[in-house]
Amino acid sequence: MKKKKRTINPALPTTKKKVKKSSIPTPMEYVLLFNTCVITKEKVAEVDKVIDEKVTVNRARYESISNQVRLGANALSVSGSKNLFASVYTPFFDRYNTTPLTTNNTTVAAQPLSMLDVITKPQIGGRISGNNFFDTGRFGFDSGRFGQTDPFSFINLFGGGGAIPWYFIACVHYMECSFSFNKHLHNGDPLTGYTVQVPANRPKVGHGPPFTFEESAVDALKLMKYDRVTNWSLPFILQKLEGYNGFGYAKKGIHTPYLWSFSNQYVKGKYVKDGVFDADAVSQQMGAAVILKRMEDRALISIPRN
Repeated sequence: MKKKKRTINPALPTTKKKVKKSSIPTPMEYVLLFNTCVITKEKVAEVDKVIDEKVTVNRARYESISNQVRLGANALSVSGSKNLFASVYTPFFDRYNTTPLTTNNTTVAAQPLSMLDVITKPQIGGRISGNNFFDTGRFGFDSGRFGQTDPFSFINLFGGGGAIPWYFIACVHYMECSFSFNKHLHNGDPLTGYTVQVPANRPKVGHGPPFTFEESAVDALKLMKYDRVTNWSLPFILQKLEGYNGFGYAKKGIHTPYLWSFSNQYVKGKYVKDGVFDADAVSQQMGAAVILKRMEDRALISIPRN
């Protein structure tokens, strides 16, 4: 009797799922971009002019807002005549982060949280969240501008918030209001009325318009829950500044001009209007990271890297 040949069906081809890379730069990428950032020689004077005439002269005002966010509306304002540059600058994280950390029933002194800890030890103190910490509104609230996994959620790391660095507020003021003190920090709408753009109908301060810049700014920063952030590291700051205008540039494979314009990190490519990208257009507005980089170069600030 002839034996039948045994046929073995070939194995079905296996397909590997492609892991979608986040368009948000990693902490290391942000630090590398900042450390290797070289400001265009012809633009240095222009950047310095903005720093001298728009940023440092208003430091007392920005620090007053930061204090009000952290300590409440009754926080003492810093006198505009006080010399704020008389002593060596201390990073805000080191200055205010004194709340002890409790883990495994053991209380230890609070330490600056390194990016390595955030990535490898998310179980300690709830140090990282799977989603961005914004809840509602324009800043990634309902509009989806921050609708991505966020590796920088530092809320409630040690049970409370630290002071918002004054230079971060200055950069937000620049990006949203072009340094005008007659506009809402939320979105650049005029202080003569409530905000119209998203987030609309702000601020909630117990009275109607007109509003002061300070009370509206405090409302905007609390709305974004920045009063609950404890680690104001360089990557965190850069990610939040980039997020103000979205991460569309990263999806195009270029570094956002909102951070890097006027430096070697940006050449060309710009959204000329909502949803319309021109690969040959060049941003004429200096980047916020460039301002911070120049301020560090001039020893006006020192931003913690982790």
